[in-house]
Amino acid sequence: MNDVLQSPDAGENPWKLALEGSGVGVWDWNLVTDAQVHSAHWESMLGYRPGELNRGYLDFVDRVHPDDLDRVQRAARNYLDGLSPEYAEDFRMHCKDGSWKWIQTRGTVVQRDALGEPQRMIGTHTDISDRKRSEDALRTLNAQLQENTQMLQTTLSSISQGIVLMDAEGRIRQFNTRACELLDLPQDLLAQHPRLEDMIRFQIERGDFGPDAERVAPEARRYLSASPERAADNFPERYLRETPKGRTLEVRTQKLPSGGLVRTYADVTDYVQADAERRHLNQLLDATQTIARVGGWERDFVNGTVYWTEGIYRILELSPEDYTPGDLTSTRRFFTPRSQEMIQAVPPPQPDIGFTTHDMELEMITGRGRTIWVRLKGTTTWDQGKPLKRTSVLQDITERKQAEATIRESEERWKLALDSTGDGVWDWYIQTGAEFFSPRLLQMCGYDADDQDNVSSEFDDRTHPDDLEALQRARADHFEGRTPAYSIERRIRCKDGSWKWVLSRGMVISRDADGKPLRMIGTFTDVTSRKESEALIRQQAYYDTLTGLPNRRMLRDRLEQEIKKSNRDGQPLALLFIDLDHFKEVNDTLGHDQGDLLLVEAGRRIQSCVRQSDTVARMGGDEFTVVLAELPDSHHLEGILQKILNTLGQVFQLGTEQVFVSASIGITIYPADADQIEDLLKHADQALYVAKGAGRNRFSFFTPALQEAAQTRVRLAGDLRTALLDRQFRVVYQPIIELASGAIHKAEALIRWDHPTRGLISPAAFIPIAESSGLIVDIGDWVFQQATAQVRAWRERLSPQFQISVNKSPVQFHHDGAGRTPWADQLQAQGLAGDCIVVEITEGLLLNTSSNVASTLLALRDAGIRVSLDDFGTGYSSLSYLQKFDIDLIKIDQSFVRNLSPGSTDLALCKAIIAMAHALGIQVIAEGVETAQQRDLLASVDCDFVQGFLYARPMSAPDFEAFMAAYTPLAAPGPAPSGV
Repeated sequence: MNDVLQSPDAGENPWKLALEGSGVGVWDWNLVTDAQVHSAHWESMLGYRPGELNRGYLDFVDRVHPDDLDRVQRAARNYLDGLSPEYAEDFRMHCKDGSWKWIQTRGTVVQRDALGEPQRMIGTHTDISDRKRSEDALRTLNAQLQENTQMLQTTLSSISQGIVLMDAEGRIRQFNTRACELLDLPQDLLAQHPRLEDMIRFQIERGDFGPDAERVAPEARRYLSASPERAADNFPERYLRETPKGRTLEVRTQKLPSGGLVRTYADVTDYVQADAERRHLNQLLDATQTIARVGGWERDFVNGTVYWTEGIYRILELSPEDYTPGDLTSTRRFFTPRSQEMIQAVPPPQPDIGFTTHDMELEMITGRGRTIWVRLKGTTTWDQGKPLKRTSVLQDITERKQAEATIRESEERWKLALDSTGDGVWDWYIQTGAEFFSPRLLQMCGYDADDQDNVSSEFDDRTHPDDLEALQRARADHFEGRTPAYSIERRIRCKDGSWKWVLSRGMVISRDADGKPLRMIGTFTDVTSRKESEALIRQQAYYDTLTGLPNRRMLRDRLEQEIKKSNRDGQPLALLFIDLDHFKEVNDTLGHDQGDLLLVEAGRRIQSCVRQSDTVARMGGDEFTVVLAELPDSHHLEGILQKILNTLGQVFQLGTEQVFVSASIGITIYPADADQIEDLLKHADQALYVAKGAGRNRFSFFTPALQEAAQTRVRLAGDLRTALLDRQFRVVYQPIIELASGAIHKAEALIRWDHPTRGLISPAAFIPIAESSGLIVDIGDWVFQQATAQVRAWRERLSPQFQISVNKSPVQFHHDGAGRTPWADQLQAQGLAGDCIVVEITEGLLLNTSSNVASTLLALRDAGIRVSLDDFGTGYSSLSYLQKFDIDLIKIDQSFVRNLSPGSTDLALCKAIIAMAHALGIQVIAEGVETAQQRDLLASVDCDFVQGFLYARPMSAPDFEAFMAAYTPLAAPGPAPSGV
C-alpha cells in the first residue's frame, strides 16, 4: 500500500484507483519517523488541495476534535501495544472552512522490526458525517417518542377517571390504575390484554352486577354476538352502575376511528348523593314553608313581573287558578291602605353596595277577605347602579301580633301592680335598643322624669365595670333559654356619680320567629342597705380591723383556693410566716398606739414586695402570713424574701420617733413539704422558730429535720414535766474571777439535764420549752433552792462574802406579780443575807414598762439581793435603763470577747461599756474568756471580773470545792498606762 501511495506512477495503480473511486482517503504512517502520507482524497475530504497539508503526526493531532482526541490516541496505543485486535474509531476532524466532519478511520500495521515492534501503519479515512446526522435525528425522534409515551402514562396515572382502550377486535390494549381501582379488577388480568367479553364474564361470575346481572348479561351477549366493527354500537354512550362496594360509577363509551373504543369510569357517588339530598331538601323546604306559613316573593325590575311561590298563595288563601301575579300594581290591592302608605313612605334604596335590604311588618287582605299581619323581608340586587330584582320572604305573623296585643294589656296591669311595690320598672325593646323607665326607677337613681331620653340610650354604660361580665352572662343565659328568668345584683352609677346596688329582675315577653328576644320587661329593687351591711359583716369576719389585711379565716380560704389552682396548673406555692423582731420592745417602750402604726406600715411594706395576686394576711400580734402563688423557681422566691427583709429593716417613722426592727421568716413549699393546710401552717411555724433561733433578721426554709426537731421539742416538753420529780436535773457552778486580785468570791449556777435516754441536754434546747410551757417557774425555784443551800455552805467553807448568780426568766418575774419577791422571802426564812445571791436578768425584761418589773426590782434591792444584767449589748434597750433601774453588775456578752485583739473594734466597745458602767457605779463581768490575751486585754481596760474556760468549765459542787482548794489567786496585769 505504501508503495502504491509513494511510487511516481501510483496514480495509475489499480489499487489507488479503486480506493479513490470508493470515496475513501488513504493514510500511511511511519511510526519511526512519525511522518504521514495522505492520499489526495484524504486531503480533499477536509477541503484541502493535494500537498497543501503538512504530513506530520502532530498536524493530524491538531485537527482532531478536543473531545475526541484522547479516545483516538488511546485506541491507537491499545492497538499498537497489542491490547486491541484492530484499530477503528469514529471522530471529528477540523476542515479548512472551520467546520467539523465526522471521520471513520481504520488501520493496520504492515511492517515490524526484528523484535516485532511496529514500524509502519496504513489505514483509511471514510466521511461518515451523513450517517452521524441520521443517527442523531433518530435518537431525537426516539427521545420524543419516549417522552410522549411517558407523558401519556403519567396522564393516565394521574387523572381521577378510569380509562380502558380496546382495539377493533374488542381486546383491551391500554388501561390505567384508576380503572383497576374503580372496577376492583386485578391489574394482572388487564395486563394480559383480555377481550372485553372475558372481562365482562369475569365480573358476572364474581357477582359484580348483583341484581343487575340478568340485565347486563343479555347486553353483554349482544355485544359478544356482534361483529367487531358493530360491537361498540351495542353499548350506550353513558349510563350509571353500582359497584359491589356501594359506589356509583358513570360509564361513558366512545368509538375510535380505528374501530376500537374508549371507555371511561368516573366515581360520581358524591354527586348522586348530593343530588338526592338536594331533592330531599327541596321537599323539606316546601314542607317547612307550609308549616311556618312562609312564602317567597320576587319582583323582576327588568320586565316588571312579580313571581310567587306556593307559600304566598297559601298565606293569601288563593290558588294559582284564581290569580296570577302580573306586575307590582296588581299585587298592591292585597295590602291595606295603611300598609300601602307605609310602603310608599319607604325611601328608595341606594345602590351603594351590591344589594340592599328591607324589613317591614304590614297588614294584608286575603282572598277570603280576612285581614292578616305579615312580615316582609328581603333584598334588592343591583347591577351597575340599576336594580335587577327584589327577592323577599313573606311570613304570616298574625298569631304573634294577636299575642303581643294580649301581652300589652297584661303589661299595663302588671306595671300598675309593680308601681305599688316601690320597685322601679324598665321596658327594653331589644332589637332597637330602646329602653323605658318608670318614674320610680328614675327617682331611685337620682334622675328626673325629664331625663328619660338621656338615660335610656346609655343605661348599660352606667353599670359598674366589675359587674358587666356577670350582667352579660345572666342576660345570655336567659336569652338562650338556659334560665327561666333574668336576675342579677349589680351596681348602677346614679346621676350624682355615686353607686347604688340594685336587684335587677326581668323576663323576655316576646321573641321573633327565630326565637330571638324582641322585648324584655323587668324591675329594679334598691338593695344598697343590705349590700353595705353584708360588706361590713364580711369585712369584720374576714379582715383584720387594724391593718385591713385578710385575717386568719380569710387566709385559710385563700390558701385553699391557691392549693386547688396549684393542683390544676402544676406550679408550686410558698407559705411565709413573718414575725417582727423586737416588736414587743417597741410596743412596751413607745406604747400601743405607736406599735399599731408600726404594724400597719409593716403590712403595707410586705404588700409592696409581692404581687397583687398574692395574699398578705395578719395572723395577730406582730405575725404576718404571705401566700406566694405560681412560683417560677427558687431564685425568684429568695429574691422576694430578701426584699421583704430589706424593706422591713428600713427605719419606721412613728410620729416623732424613728424605730428600727427586723424580721424573721419561715417558709414552707406546697406540695413539696406537705399537702394539707394544717401541716403547711405547722411547717411554716417550725421554720420561723429556726429563723428566730438563728439570730433573727433572716429566713429559714422548712426541712424534714425541722419537723423532727419540732417533734423532739414536743417530746422534751413532755419529759420536762417528769424531769424535776425524777431528779434528772443537776446544778453546776462556774467561777467568776476578780481581775485585780485573782480571787474567786463568785460563781454562776447553771442547770444541766441528764436525760435517762437522751443523755445530757443543753439548756439552750430545753429552757425555751420550759418558758413557753410555764415549767420554768418550778425549775427556776429548784435551781434557786440548790444555790441557796450551796452558798450557805461556801460562805462557811470558802469566804463569808461568797455570792452565787442565779438566772431568772422574764416568765418567772411575771409569775411572781408586782412587788413580790418569793426568793427574798426564802432567804430571810433561811437566815441568809440578801447579798449572797445575784439575780441575772436579760435586757428584754427592762423594756417591759409595766409597774410589775420596776416594783419587783425595787423589792430585790430592798432585800439586799444584787441584780446582774446578762448578755449586755445584744438586746434592744437604751442605756438610760441602766440608770432607771438599780443594776449592780452587767455581763459583757461573749460575742464581744471572742475576737478581742489589740486595736480591735471589739476591744474599743468593751472599753466604752466598762467606762460607761463605772461612771454609773456598775461593775462589769466579761463572759467567755478563753485565752490569756483576752484576760489581759480586759484587765487593760479596767474590767472587774471575768468568767470562762481559761479558768474553769462549769462543774459540780464537790469539783468546785476541789478546784478552789488547788487554786492560787493570780492578779492580771493592770490597765495600760496610756489607753488601749
